[in-house]
Amino acid sequence: MEFVKRFLNSKQKVLFAILLLSIFSFFSCLKEEKAHYQTIDFNKDWKFAKEEILDAIKPNFNDSSWKKVTIPHDWSIKGPFSKDNPSFSRGAWLPTGKSTYRKSFTVNADKENHKVSIYFDGVYRNSTVYINGNKVGHRPLGYIGFEYDLTEYINFDKENIVTVTIDNSVQPGHRWYSGTGIYRNVTLKIRNKIHIPNWSLYVTTPKISKEKATIKTAFSIKNEVETSNIIAKTIIIKNDSIISSEEKLIKIDANTSEKLEIPVEVYNPELWSPENPHLYTVKVQILKNDEVLGEETTKIGIRKLDFDKDTGFSINGVQTKLKGVCLHHDGGPLGSAIYKRTIQRQLEILREMGCNAVRTAHNPFSTEFLDVCDEMGFLVLNEAFDEWEIPKKPTTIQDGKKIRIPVDFYASKFKEWADKDLTDFVLRDRNHPSVIMWSIGNEINQMKTHEGVPIANRLIDIIHKLDDRPVTNGLIGYGWDEWPSEAAASTSDIRGYNYIKENGLARENKIAPDAMGVVTECQSAQSFYPRSTYVFDEGEKQWWEKLGYKYDDSYNWIKQRELIAEPGIEAWRAIKNKPNIMGQFIWTGWDYLGEVIPFGWPSRSSVFAPIDLCGFPKDGYYFYQSQWSDKPMVHIFPHWNLEDQEGKEVTVYAFTNGDEVELFQDGKSLGKQKNDTNSVEYQTWKVIYKPGSLKAVASKNGKTHASKEVKTAGKAHSIDIKVRRTELNANGKDLAYIECTVLDKEGNVVPKADNLINFNIEGEATLIGVGNGDNFSHASFQASNRKAFNGKCLAIIKTTETAGNIQFTASSKGLESVSIKLNLTK
Repeated sequence: MEFVKRFLNSKQKVLFAILLLSIFSFFSCLKEEKAHYQTIDFNKDWKFAKEEILDAIKPNFNDSSWKKVTIPHDWSIKGPFSKDNPSFSRGAWLPTGKSTYRKSFTVNADKENHKVSIYFDGVYRNSTVYINGNKVGHRPLGYIGFEYDLTEYINFDKENIVTVTIDNSVQPGHRWYSGTGIYRNVTLKIRNKIHIPNWSLYVTTPKISKEKATIKTAFSIKNEVETSNIIAKTIIIKNDSIISSEEKLIKIDANTSEKLEIPVEVYNPELWSPENPHLYTVKVQILKNDEVLGEETTKIGIRKLDFDKDTGFSINGVQTKLKGVCLHHDGGPLGSAIYKRTIQRQLEILREMGCNAVRTAHNPFSTEFLDVCDEMGFLVLNEAFDEWEIPKKPTTIQDGKKIRIPVDFYASKFKEWADKDLTDFVLRDRNHPSVIMWSIGNEINQMKTHEGVPIANRLIDIIHKLDDRPVTNGLIGYGWDEWPSEAAASTSDIRGYNYIKENGLARENKIAPDAMGVVTECQSAQSFYPRSTYVFDEGEKQWWEKLGYKYDDSYNWIKQRELIAEPGIEAWRAIKNKPNIMGQFIWTGWDYLGEVIPFGWPSRSSVFAPIDLCGFPKDGYYFYQSQWSDKPMVHIFPHWNLEDQEGKEVTVYAFTNGDEVELFQDGKSLGKQKNDTNSVEYQTWKVIYKPGSLKAVASKNGKTHASKEVKTAGKAHSIDIKVRRTELNANGKDLAYIECTVLDKEGNVVPKADNLINFNIEGEATLIGVGNGDNFSHASFQASNRKAFNGKCLAIIKTTETAGNIQFTASSKGLESVSIKLNLTK
């Protein structure tokens, strides 16, 4: 400031002072404006006890000995794995139980005439929330978001205590791993007493053309004070600039709510699509005397969805086949406590496979998941329930034999809670452009008979009153010739087929020729064996004996999907060229914790997917890439370290999106094979195994298209590490997934390497998870090292809130270590 005074004359000083005053006034107005509506990150500084402590709801309870945790938090994932844990194989043999969370906070006295509420995006499960000893709500379903009004019990300018009790003790309590805890984001909301209620804002685009789009905002305003004249305003923002706005002057009586609509026109709209997921920001404000009393903001995409039995599904007039996957909600080594980067990486890897759609199996996912789908252009089949009024008794493997064990999940709560949960689910998610359909259930037993009709109609009616997108229902029976009730099936806007085959599609075409359908679930084109596991002859026998299983149900099941998983290939073949079938969702896109069939103990995670628990592609990944992606590719398998097959004939498989592929062994051609890209094909060669190399060269239109070579690897020599991003955000939430691969001296992947890899971090990050994709491993996900499984392992690090650098080092006895530097910026 002394520098400024020295060089300005008196007139300039006056002008400069006015400028400073204007700037100060501007930012003061901003501060005052924001004071009426705040959304506060409430994830930090929680206290946690892994038990139910009823006295903890009392404000003066001493929790000084409790563990300090940050949300998201899943305590089950920390283990240990045990055959004695009642979660059983369906819950990944991990512990569950009761637990308690507490958090202290203060709300300033200047907010005394405001509303204070708390929002949880997901707490698993049977959560009860207290504020200063007063119960404010209970929610059984662990996947639903909920908000409670705390205003009545807040001590302004004094300490407040929020307590959350959780009961996940009744087990088996799920068909897959759920996690336990406050595992999704928490926010504290402060609002004016004239405000827009949570989830009341609904944005649609009823008219879309190349020249102009109409964006309609519908919302409620609640007035808890005296009668007021206010302005309701809708603002449309593109790339941080306001491009359009409209407003209405309304009179709202005391202690009433007013519903209103404000249409806004956008010229030359940029449409949202999987290829160009452009998002607009819609901001709705309440103003009185030019003061902003309240504001709600959402992201939207301008797009037009069409569903037609003859032309299939179209977005913005472009016919689009759903190349989809079913996903469960866990993040592998992180359990259910995942971060935005977890979701981004998962969808990046799926997109590289050619995937464009996700079915949220079989429950509401996090708001953050749908945000990422919006940003990345994924299409979402948004599913609400896994069961209605009848509990499920899923198939499970015990000592190699099929058994059925009932789970205590949601059926006993359905009659009381389903309508509320479904309503909140749709209200929360309906502004997401990624959501193209709703699903009211998965393999619901009552849909086998007419009993399901009134329930389905009730649920569908709830959705139709809140949103205009179609509703489906993943129906059971098609794959086993146990057809669901036609009356029940016809309740859906679009028929959902689980495991339907060619004969089922033909039958459906006769029964309901005007119906449109989607394969809501089908087998994947992936072997049941873990990634890069190829067993032959005596090796196969030894592999099974090591598990201790008898050669019965489990063995017979896995034999259906060995090196090549024909059922999954046939599932795509059956619908690829049928326009009335929108597409398919394979089971699953990514391995997940729990539901370990066709295995039992010691397996603790699934093997259905073309991607393992840590995100490493398996062979089936490349089948889908050959069918779903235009990027030139060819893939061959198995790997070429098959020592026990020396001199024996081995079948080599190839997937490509070229129209021809030639295989070479040690430089000698073993012949060319055609690949009809309009059909669904793969190529095979019978090859006498000997150490050396195999190389596949794919061509298209007579030109080299892609190539892939595998070599017999030597001894482990070094570690290679790969990250997708080296620039990280110093926000305490960003993650780096560091993939480690064991190489020989020539740089070839050592496909059977199991070296113990040690991880060391210097700088502003912590190691929060490790893994390797081995579904039989019981090593802790929170260790500082991990054995490679078939040559690969993974480390996950989380940033702090301090800008700086991170040096990550991977080392192993007898191998060359490797380091990488990552940058953290604010």
